[in-house]
Amino acid sequence: MATGLTNHYFNNYNDKAEQRLIEDLIVESIKIMGFQAYYIPIFNTEDRDILFGEDPLKKFKSAYPIEMYLSTAMNYDGERDMFTKFGLEIRNEASVIVSKRSFTQRIPSEIVRPREGDLIYIPVINGVGNLMEITFTDHTKDFFMLGRRVPYFYELRLEQYRFSQEIIDTGIEEIDTIVQDVAFTVDLHMGTGTGNYEMREIVFQSPDGTYANCTSYASVQSWDRPTKILGITYIKGEFIDDEPVYGKTSEAEYVLTTYNELDVVVKNDTYDNDFINNKGSQLTDTSESNAFGPL
Repeated sequence: MATGLTNHYFNNYNDKAEQRLIEDLIVESIKIMGFQAYYIPIFNTEDRDILFGEDPLKKFKSAYPIEMYLSTAMNYDGERDMFTKFGLEIRNEASVIVSKRSFTQRIPSEIVRPREGDLIYIPVINGVGNLMEITFTDHTKDFFMLGRRVPYFYELRLEQYRFSQEIIDTGIEEIDTIVQDVAFTVDLHMGTGTGNYEMREIVFQSPDGTYANCTSYASVQSWDRPTKILGITYIKGEFIDDEPVYGKTSEAEYVLTTYNELDVVVKNDTYDNDFINNKGSQLTDTSESNAFGPL
């Protein structure tokens, strides 16, 4: 192999000192011009369902602060707001840059690079923060600058996160409360009882009052003691009227009076399930005995 073809006085290709300088400049630039975000990895202890080919319900149990730079400068990328046959869909996209050094220092070592499917919480978007999902990690954006094979930074393609009853419990209030705006919530009207349910605790019904033998359980989304309305989400099983609902942490106990399964409440949305059901009952003509007879 021929050697000495390049000028060794000026050619810094594959020079370790120059590579470290470039990396230092990238890290410093992100710290100066960037913002603090949170990297939220998927936490699943269950194996994939081999029979049906389905993944288990996603869980997000931790969030790690890390500095990033928003490379989408003017507005959201992607198709943004659009009408489809399923109604209005929001497909906002953005790109952020994170240095490999910062990612290695701040994220657990078992996560070797930003993974597709993990979440990024960006506090500066919309003034109240936004959850974005990683759809693609580009680790060749610097294209082997100065001959370095390991990337200096990652460019992450992000898409507006569409919540689908995943469990988000990172312990950071501003992230966990985002679920309250989008989660499917059912209001339970409670009767007599004692105590106060706590936010995001597990509530359950059980024949003997123990969680080990529970027949249904859910997570507390809201609790209004004056009206005795308990908002729950992540519902498993069926809650039964005239049976007590126990709080696993608070040890609160109230008797469930009644609730209409069609009259569910989702914040910022209006559903007409009950209205449509009642109107449909009025339109049904049960007096006709011969559907093919004369008018």
